[in-house]
Amino acid sequence: MTLGVSSSQASSLRAQWPAYFFLWRSNSVSSSSISFCASSKALCRAEFGPLKSVGGVSSNMKTFHASCQCRQSSFLSTNSFVETRQYDNERAFLSDVKAWSKSTMRLKEEKHLRFMETEILTTNDEEKLRNEEHLIGYGSSHSKIQSNLGSKLSNANKDSDCINPSTNMLSDGFRKQGPMSFEQLQNVETIEEMMISDRTLSLDTIKVSSDRCNGNISSYSGEQTMTKPASNDLHNQVIPMQSNKNYTFSQNGKGSIMHRSPNVSPNGRKQSIPLGKMDSVPKTLKLTEAANGLKRGAAVEEFSKMTINGGGTKITEAPATNHKPDIKERLNGVYDSVHVVDSIRAAREVVSMLTMKYRNLVHACDTEVAKIDVKQATPVDHGEIICFSIYSGPTADFGNGKSCIWVDVLDGGGKEILLQFAPFFEDPSIRKVWHNYSFDNHIIENYGIKVSGFHADTMHMARLWDSSRRINGGYSLEALSGDTKVMSGAKLGQEKELIGKISMKTIFGRKKMKKDGSEGKIIVIPPVEELQREEKKLWVSYSALDSICTLKLYESLKNKLSNMPWERNGEMIPNKTMFNFYEEYWQPFGELLVKMETEGMLVDRPYLAKIEKLAIAEQQVAANRFRNWASKYCPDARHMNVGSDAQLRQLLFGGTSNSKNPDESLPTERTFKVPNTENVIEEGKKTPSKFRNITLKRISVEDLSTEMYTATGWPSVSGDALKVLAGKVSAEYDYFTDDLQSDNEFGDDSETTSHEENKKHIIHESANMSDYGAALKAFGSSEKGREACHAIAALCEVCSIDSLISNFILPLQGSNISGKNGRIHCSLNINTETGRLSARRPNLQNQPALEKDRYKIRQAFIAAPGNSLIVADYGQLELRILAHLANCKSMLEAFKAGGDFHSRTAMNMYPHIRKAVEDGSVLLEWDPQPGEDKPPVPLLKDAFGSERRKAKMLNFSIAYGKTPVGLSKDWKVTVEEAKQTVDLWYNERKEVRTWQNLRKREAEEKSCVRTLLGRARRFPSMTHATRAHKGHIERAAINTPVQGSAADVAMCAMLEISNNSRLRELGWRLLLQVHDEVILEGPTESAEVAKAIVVECMSKPFNGKNILNVDLAVDAKCARNWYSAK
Repeated sequence: MTLGVSSSQASSLRAQWPAYFFLWRSNSVSSSSISFCASSKALCRAEFGPLKSVGGVSSNMKTFHASCQCRQSSFLSTNSFVETRQYDNERAFLSDVKAWSKSTMRLKEEKHLRFMETEILTTNDEEKLRNEEHLIGYGSSHSKIQSNLGSKLSNANKDSDCINPSTNMLSDGFRKQGPMSFEQLQNVETIEEMMISDRTLSLDTIKVSSDRCNGNISSYSGEQTMTKPASNDLHNQVIPMQSNKNYTFSQNGKGSIMHRSPNVSPNGRKQSIPLGKMDSVPKTLKLTEAANGLKRGAAVEEFSKMTINGGGTKITEAPATNHKPDIKERLNGVYDSVHVVDSIRAAREVVSMLTMKYRNLVHACDTEVAKIDVKQATPVDHGEIICFSIYSGPTADFGNGKSCIWVDVLDGGGKEILLQFAPFFEDPSIRKVWHNYSFDNHIIENYGIKVSGFHADTMHMARLWDSSRRINGGYSLEALSGDTKVMSGAKLGQEKELIGKISMKTIFGRKKMKKDGSEGKIIVIPPVEELQREEKKLWVSYSALDSICTLKLYESLKNKLSNMPWERNGEMIPNKTMFNFYEEYWQPFGELLVKMETEGMLVDRPYLAKIEKLAIAEQQVAANRFRNWASKYCPDARHMNVGSDAQLRQLLFGGTSNSKNPDESLPTERTFKVPNTENVIEEGKKTPSKFRNITLKRISVEDLSTEMYTATGWPSVSGDALKVLAGKVSAEYDYFTDDLQSDNEFGDDSETTSHEENKKHIIHESANMSDYGAALKAFGSSEKGREACHAIAALCEVCSIDSLISNFILPLQGSNISGKNGRIHCSLNINTETGRLSARRPNLQNQPALEKDRYKIRQAFIAAPGNSLIVADYGQLELRILAHLANCKSMLEAFKAGGDFHSRTAMNMYPHIRKAVEDGSVLLEWDPQPGEDKPPVPLLKDAFGSERRKAKMLNFSIAYGKTPVGLSKDWKVTVEEAKQTVDLWYNERKEVRTWQNLRKREAEEKSCVRTLLGRARRFPSMTHATRAHKGHIERAAINTPVQGSAADVAMCAMLEISNNSRLRELGWRLLLQVHDEVILEGPTESAEVAKAIVVECMSKPFNGKNILNVDLAVDAKCARNWYSAK
C-alpha cells in the first residue's frame, strides 16, 4: 500500500521557502504492526536569513551555496540526506497528513503559494499508479546529465538491487536519472534555471527549504538502501508526487537515523532491517544554532552511539530536533572575553582607558539591580546596583584581549568602586548606548552620578524601525537580540556566532520544592545577590552579555535605519534616512523624557488622605441606600456584600437561564456566608461565629432584561451593565434613613407618612421618565420601577467610588512610586504603535475626566512652595491635523473662523439648524459683554443639543476611522440611520473621504502608513488578513496619520520648550505630557512670562515655525495645582 501527500512550491514570501517531502506506509512482514514513516529531503534551511524573491523564485545563491557547502561532506560520506520519522500508528500518521494539508491551504490563502494541489492516494494497484501522470518517473525520459557523484549513487543502488527497472524509480520514490552534483549546483545562477528542464529532484539535488521548526536542528546520516519489492507489493516503492514541482515538509518531533540493508524474510519477500554489522560509525552533520540568537552554519561532526546487543546493532535516535547546545557552556565562553573589576585600583585603570584611549568608541552600558520591584516601583531613589558592565566593541582591549568590563559593586567597597566611574558616565563627549536608558540612568543617578553622553536607546530605535513588534515579538533585549531578522545588520567580528540575551529564568531558574521534598512545576529564581555570590562565573557571563547584546543590537538597528529612506508627504528627503530622523528627534526626545521622569510631580499627601476618608464614607452611604431598598424584597440583603458579583447576580437575576446553555440556570434563592459584623448568634450556637449565613433571592417581579453577559453566559453585573439597568437617574435619595432598619421600626404613623411623601417627591423631581433604565418595568408598578432604578444607581455609585479609590487615591499615596522628596516619578514611554506617549507606575495620563473627578484628584498635584504650574493644552489638535492632511476646505475655513467647531459642524450637517442660525433664532456662539449674564436667544449647543452631540462624536469618530456600524451601537439606531448621518458629515468634507481612501490603499499596497514627520506604522499581516482583520487595519491606517502626527506635534513642542534658553533662565522645567497637554513648574513670579513663551513654542513647534495649513490653538493657565489650571 502506498500513501502519499503532495503540496506545492512556496513563493519565498516571508519565511516560507520551497522544499519537498514524502510519506510512506509499509507492511513489514516481521512486524505485527504497520510502520508509518515521513522523510524530508529539505536540505537548504533557514539558518542564513530570508532569501530575496525574484519573480516568485528564491535567487539568493550566496546563502544557498553556503548551505550547500555545510552539507557536502555529509552527502559524500553517506550518499543520502534522508531524514525519517517513525510513527507508532496510522492515526498519528494521518494526523500529520491533515496538519500539513491545512498548513498548505493556509499559506495559499495568505498568498504565500502560487498554486496548491494536495491529494492522498491509497491503492494496491501498481498499474493504476503507473498510469497516473503525476507520478514522478513514469513516462519520463532519461537525462543525459549525470555527475560523478550521481553515477556513484546510481551504481550503489543497482548493487543493492533496489531499482524498479520498469519505472526507473529509486526505492524511496525519487528518480535516479539526472542528478546534479554539488559542483554543478554551485554553477547554477538561479533556482529557476534548475526548474525549467524536465529534470526533477533526485537524491543529491538540493532546493531551498523552510522547515525551520522553531529552531530545530536537523541531522542527516545513514545509508538509505531499500530492497526491491516483490510483484504487487508497492511498499517503499512509489510515492505519488507532482512532477517538476517542489514539496513542502514542516518537520516536528524527533529525527531518527535509518540504516537498512537487504534481507530476505521467511516467505521470500525482501524487507529492510537494521544492519547487523557496520564498518564504521556514521557521521551526523548538524547545524549549530545560537541560543536565542543568530543561526550560523557551523557544521560539527557528532557520532551516533551504537551498542551491540545479541549480535545486532542498535542505532540510537538522533538528538531531538529542538535540542540546543548547552547554554551554560556557551555562557562560559562569554566569560573569557570579560575583564572583571572588583577593586578601586582596577577601576581606575579601566576608567583611564575608557576616558582616554577608547573615548571615541561607542560604549554599551547595563546595570543589574537588587531590592526593587521593577514592575511596581520607580527606579528613582529605589534599588541598589550590584554590578554593571560596559562593552566597547571588539577593538577595545582591557587586558589579555578582553573587550568587556564587568564591575562588582555588591559587597564592601562597592559604592567607592562605582564612584570611580563618574568621569566616564558624566562625560558628555563619550557616547553611550543603552537598552531602556530611563531605568539605568535613574539607578546610577541614585548614587550622585549625573549621567551624560546619551547616544542611543536601542528600545526606541527598535520601535522606530518596526512599531508592529509591540504585539508581535516585543522590545525586550531578549526578544530583539534573539531575533535573526532584527540582528541581521550586526557586525560579526572574531565571534563565530552571535549569542542573544538569555533570560534569567532560562539560566538560573530552579523548580520550587514541595513540602514533601519533591520538585514542583513552578520555576523560581534565587535572589540576584545570591546568584552573584554563589554562581559568579555564570552570573558575570549572563550580566556582561546584556551590554554585549546592546552594542550589537545598536549596530544592527543603526544599519537598518540607515537603509530606510526618510519619506515625508510621499517624497523622499534627499540624503536623509530614518537614522537621521532618530538623531534629530527621538534621541533628544528620549533624553528629555528621562529628565522629566527625574523631576516628577509633587503630591499633597494630606489632601489625598482627606479625600480617601470622604470617599469611603460616601461609598458606605451609597451601599446602604441599595441595601435598604433591596431589603424590602429580601430581608437578608441588608447584610449582603455589594461588592460580590455572585451575590448581586443572585439578587438581580436569580432563576435566569444561562445564555450559552439554556438548560442551566441560576437558583431562585441561594445561601451565602458573610462576615458576622453584628455578632448575631445563630440558632443552636452559644456564641457568635466569625461568619453567618444569609439567603438571597431574586427581588424583581419580572425578569430583568439584559443584553450583557459574562464569558460563561451568566448575566453581567459589571458597572456598565448596572448603568443600563439604572439609566441616567440620580442616587441621591433614601427609602429609609440609614439608622432605620425596617418598616416596624419607624415611630408613629405620621412620621412614616411624612417620610414616604418626601421620598416620592425626591423621586419624581430627580429625573424625567426617559432617563430611567431597563429596571423600570421589572418591579410590577412604575413607582417601584423608579425606586429600583434609583437604588441601582446607588450601586453604580459604589462601583464608581471604588474605582477612584483603588485606581487613583490609594496608589498616589504609595511610597513605591515616589522619591525621597515626596514627588511622584512615573515612567514615560514611546511604546504605542502610533508613537503617542504612555505612562506607568503610576499612569498619570489616566486621571479621571473633570466631570467625573468628584473628589478633585488633580488638586493633589501641586507646585513646590514659591512655584506655580503651567498647564498648556492644544485645542482640537487631531481635528486640525486631519484638516491639514486631507486639505479639507470646509474644516480649514471653520478653524480659521474660530468659535465652537462642533456647533459649526452641526450647522453644516443639518439644514434646519443652518436656517435657525441664519434667521437669528439661535446663536452659533456668544461673547458676553459686561453686564450680560445670558444670551438674547438660545445658543445652538443648547437648542440643538442632540444634533451637536452627534456632530461632535462624528468629528472625533471619523478621525479614528469609526464606521456606521460602530456609530449605530453608540447612538442606538439602525446602521442605515447611522450611515445617513455619516453621509451628512462627508457631504461638506469630501476631501476627507478621498484622503481616507488613499490611506487604505497605501496600507494595502505598502503595508504601512506614515505620520506628518515620516514615521511609519507597519501592517505586516495585511497581505494575509481576514476580512475582519483587514477592516481593523484600514481603521488603523486612517487613525495613525492623525494620532501619530499629533504625537509628532506634541514631541516637537516639548523639544522647543526644553531648548528654550529663556525658560531655562527663568527656572521652568517640563514635568509631564498628557497627550495634547504639557505641564511645567517654575517660580510664581515669572509664571505669566513663561506662559506666553510656552504658548509661542507650542503654536510654532517646528523650529519656531508652523508647517501646517491651520493654526495650532493653545490654551494655557497658571495655578498652584493641576485642577485649578485646567
